[in-house]
Amino acid sequence: MKNNIEHLAIIMDGNRRWASTRNLPSLEGHRNGAKTIKTIVSHVMEINIPYLTLYAFSSENWKRSDDEVSWLMNLFSFYLTKELAKLIKNGVRLKIIGRLELLNGRLQNQINEAMLLTKDNKRITLCIAFSYGGRWEIIDACQKIIDSGNKEINEIDFKNYLCDPEMPDVDLLIRTGGVSRISNFLLWHSSYAELYFSSKYWPDFHKVDLINVIDDYSKRQRTFGEK
Repeated sequence: MKNNIEHLAIIMDGNRRWASTRNLPSLEGHRNGAKTIKTIVSHVMEINIPYLTLYAFSSENWKRSDDEVSWLMNLFSFYLTKELAKLIKNGVRLKIIGRLELLNGRLQNQINEAMLLTKDNKRITLCIAFSYGGRWEIIDACQKIIDSGNKEINEIDFKNYLCDPEMPDVDLLIRTGGVSRISNFLLWHSSYAELYFSSKYWPDFHKVDLINVIDDYSKRQRTFGEK
């Protein structure tokens, strides 16, 4: 499939509701959602989208129960360990953005090691937004600018203070779960993104669904406010 998407971003919503409709614990929704990530990342690689960002854990998610937060941290740690060799083999550069200082030391070390070991890979960049909020990212950038003593900046300068200065603007932002909002995700980078809201819960979002979304995107005319 041909596409002109440089940066695809996905809000992976609906894991807990998927589990609830099946009378399963919410943790089973997260477990199945993690399996969907592997399928979607594989297909994104097949169709040569060079940058993929997934919203995995938001700043607001810290307000969930201690048990659920702990389980999500362990799940993330498990998949970092389990999938790292595959990421390296398949040429995936891994980036993790967010308030990582809030994570425990062991998980921080895992993240740093994974990013270091994949930093030279060039096939695709997989960015995971974890402990992340778009407003925080912008405020954090402003504080860095103040600390630098820089008195005058433009958009290009400002981007250099964001979590990932190399991150391209989002072309297509998908949210699953039947909710039509972007929930504090990549606010700077999504200014002119095309939005697509799927009614499917994330564990039910498959390769064919991604194909259909990209087909819809390909029929849109992007004017970036010029017309």
